[in-house]
Amino acid sequence: MPLYEYLCPTCHHKFEKLQSMSATGADCPNCEQPAKRAISVFAAVSKGGADMPSPMGPLPPLGGGGCCGGGCGCGP
Repeated sequence: MPLYEYLCPTCHHKFEKLQSMSATGADCPNCEQPAKRAISVFAAVSKGGADMPSPMGPLPPLGGGGCCGGGCGCGP
């Protein structure tokens, strides 16, 4: 189930709710009025060039997958 972000137009409370994709909305837990689903911003990592600018700085190299593939730091 996806995690949706909501913004209440009545009290301006922001909250998240884990619900099915077929759900039509959610009520604000603060004032119990119908809230509107907000546009979410998410982070994505691609295998683009290392010279691509990033607000977080350079990304570490991706490992070969799984434990001891370099991704968890326990391998060579």
